[in-house]
Amino acid sequence: KSTLMKILAGAVPKSSGTILLDGRPVEFAHPAEASRAGIGMLYQEPLDFPPLTVLENFMIGRPRRPKRSVKACADMLEAMCRDFGFYLDPEAPLETLTLGERQQLELLRLLSLGSRLLILDEPTTGISAAQKDLLFRALRRIAAQGKTVLLVSHKLEDVESLCERVTILRQGSVTGSLDAPFDPQQILSLM
Repeated sequence: KSTLMKILAGAVPKSSGTILLDGRPVEFAHPAEASRAGIGMLYQEPLDFPPLTVLENFMIGRPRRPKRSVKACADMLEAMCRDFGFYLDPEAPLETLTLGERQQLELLRLLSLGSRLLILDEPTTGISAAQKDLLFRALRRIAAQGKTVLLVSHKLEDVESLCERVTILRQGSVTGSLDAPFDPQQILSLM
């Protein structure tokens, strides 16, 4: 499952098959191409730079032109944090953040770069219940804005709480798809 998501995000080349985005076939040679197409991936362990500050991490991946000022990026980060109910100090060293806060920062960074398809790989592993609630509220809001959220998870409670549709993979093959509300026994039988 994680490999499939990495293929969609351009991190791993596909060996066969077709990827359709907005009904058109696409291929991504690297993650920057997927990002330009509006695909962002939040890995289980966020891809960030601990020696840098929160704001410096938020600014990573910005196109060179038009170049945004540091102040404009700080204002954007502050506004996004306020909108989602996140509390991130732009000047704090990244290494002082919890895993859940690092995920929040990465989610905001991906959205600020124009991601309209967000892929999350086991995002609730290693975060607190409060951070999970905050993350799920943000993901519901993002979905309500018309963006797509793909959740990779082994946790049935996360799937039931967040997803409108589930596709079950077992040993690399699709075993079935279901629409909410889900019957947990049916999901387990497909697993």
